[in-house]
Amino acid sequence: MKKLLIVFCVFLTAASLFAGSNKDRAGGGISLLSMFSNPTADANSRAFYGMTEKFGKDFPAVKVTHEAIPHDEYETKMKTYVAAGEYPDIYEVKGTMIPQLADDGVIYTAKEIMDLIPGWEASFKDGVFEDFTYKNTAYAIPMQMGNNHNIFWNTAIFRECGITEFPKDWESFAAAVDKIKAAGYIPIVQGNKANWLVPSLLFNAIVYRYTGVDWYYSLRENRGAKFTDRQFVAATALLQDMAKKGYFNTDINSIDQHQMYTVYYNKKAAMMVDGFWGVGTFVSEMPGDVLSSTRIAQFPMIPESMGGGGAKYAKINQAAAGWGYVITKRNGDTPEKLKAMAQLVQYITGSSYANIVVENSGLPAAKTSGVDESKLSPLYRDLLALNNESQYAPVFDVQLNPQIVDAFYSNTQELLIGSITPQRYAELIQAEVDKTR
Repeated sequence: MKKLLIVFCVFLTAASLFAGSNKDRAGGGISLLSMFSNPTADANSRAFYGMTEKFGKDFPAVKVTHEAIPHDEYETKMKTYVAAGEYPDIYEVKGTMIPQLADDGVIYTAKEIMDLIPGWEASFKDGVFEDFTYKNTAYAIPMQMGNNHNIFWNTAIFRECGITEFPKDWESFAAAVDKIKAAGYIPIVQGNKANWLVPSLLFNAIVYRYTGVDWYYSLRENRGAKFTDRQFVAATALLQDMAKKGYFNTDINSIDQHQMYTVYYNKKAAMMVDGFWGVGTFVSEMPGDVLSSTRIAQFPMIPESMGGGGAKYAKINQAAAGWGYVITKRNGDTPEKLKAMAQLVQYITGSSYANIVVENSGLPAAKTSGVDESKLSPLYRDLLALNNESQYAPVFDVQLNPQIVDAFYSNTQELLIGSITPQRYAELIQAEVDKTR
């Protein structure tokens, strides 16, 4: 497992260096676990390293030991820490992890931490704590908030195929895909090797085109909705049909997110689906001619004749903070150490962090101030426009029980290759729901 170990700043005495045990962590140093293994990968990575460097300069007496795990490996690593009861002082979690940590009493509430820094809580945008709220209490502090679903499409390839605008309804979309295939391009490239990309970024959006948002809340809150409901099965059948008809690359389950980018960069695919975080990466590394031709859209309307919700569900776009920071509660924590940990988290989530994120084409959880908007890229402006016109809905795999999410992820790969039916797919996920009730 690849990882990056960085010591941002050094305590005044060598005896205080972090050695890895809970006893050592409860001393003066702070241990930090993140998924930012590449300092320039995206907007959040740049902001994270910029602000941790600033923290080191502003608080030279505080030693921070940082372990960075790549995104696709991070959750597995985090689960090993949880299973062993070996928690870093500060680490990133998804909302699905909060119930166990909260019930075990091993993390502080978000308010307990934010109250240590005057004005910090007020710096956040509305609604950013929903993914991390359990029994009406927020536990994690987010660094981002935005839409998980974006279709990045190459306008030059579309024009070559005789398509002048992005299709707004399924019939037009299907016709466009036929033209793109006929011209020799992959219609939609996806990198689902790590299991999460297609279910989280694409399929979640398709489901909402059929079910609307109320269905999800009914499912989450056990008020009657089930994964085996007709609308969900219909959405599942559409995704499988798209795979059967060649909408995607044939190696969809064998390549990862970054390999997906390469296919799109090389003009072999007309579209790819990615989260809001991808924009910062694209602006910095996408070839200039491809970048200038790329725009952002979302999945087309599914008409009522196909069992969809038509126009009333056409603007739904799942959004999430996704990941947030929690602080481990230890008996040996001094007020000074707790304050230092809160200050570090404030540096990597607050308004100064948000300014760097926006300047690098990302969507922060905190409000910004003093950003020169004239320097924002056209693609980022597209992202902001799409966000402004979207109706936000929760992301399934950010909020649901981890067992349900695992079934949602792993069985999507089987669905894409046709080894299970849509009905069976729905039954397998619902079975995990029933186990958690």
